[in-house]
Amino acid sequence: MTIALNILRVLGAIAITTFAGAPMLCVIYVNYIYGLISARLGHPERLNRALAWNAWLAGTVAQKFWARPLLELCSVRATFRCAVPVDWEVSHVICANHASIFDILALVAVVPPPFRFVAKRELLKWPIIGWTLRPGGQIVVDRSDHAGSAAKIHLEAARGIEGQVIFFVEGTRTPTGELLPFKKGAFHFALDANLPILPTAITGSFGVLAKVPWWRMHPGRDIEVVFGRAVPVMSAADESARHEEVQRLLTAAREQIAAAMRSSAVNQIQSQ
Repeated sequence: MTIALNILRVLGAIAITTFAGAPMLCVIYVNYIYGLISARLGHPERLNRALAWNAWLAGTVAQKFWARPLLELCSVRATFRCAVPVDWEVSHVICANHASIFDILALVAVVPPPFRFVAKRELLKWPIIGWTLRPGGQIVVDRSDHAGSAAKIHLEAARGIEGQVIFFVEGTRTPTGELLPFKKGAFHFALDANLPILPTAITGSFGVLAKVPWWRMHPGRDIEVVFGRAVPVMSAADESARHEEVQRLLTAAREQIAAAMRSSAVNQIQSQ
């Protein structure tokens, strides 16, 4: 019975994704192509403006007509709390843990647009969602090309991105629910862009759908997103100082995320 209901949920998810994404794709691709042509003609600032507007539109549509309806379809409630009030008018590098595909839905549902995810290149193959990534202003990296990914992140930091930039700092979904080692790309990005990091713990999503086939989804559970205390970056005069600063940011993010995961009421309920 559960598998049959999950099949119906997946079919519903496909319908919602198509309904929300197809019209938006038409709009953002026109704007994206205009930006690309303008950049080729010597006006790169127009491409930056096009990507910024597309990121806002894609985030707004995804939040209202995709993530929230999908969570409701799966009877999953996503809530959030802040260790201290977050000034969303300020751009942050959101550093989040990653245990489930539902992490994406939860963040899209609660983070005010515009926001940009740092996404793996493999997602470009996904219908609708993958087709939206590049024209929608998201940052696509190839995890198999470390040097190329680092260069891409450095380039994007130089654009002066507005809004929130979201990294899953473990680099992949955890198979156990425990934190994996953190990658350093988010912290290099924060340093390059001079943006504070915002440690973010997502709890409960592993209990909804871990790194297993979708038909083993457990609907009717809660996901909590906990935004920690923003950590400002400090300038680094040389490579040695940069290495120390990246390590400081990484350690601060990990400590806050781990503490929030331990104290989460959602995790405590699901572990009982």
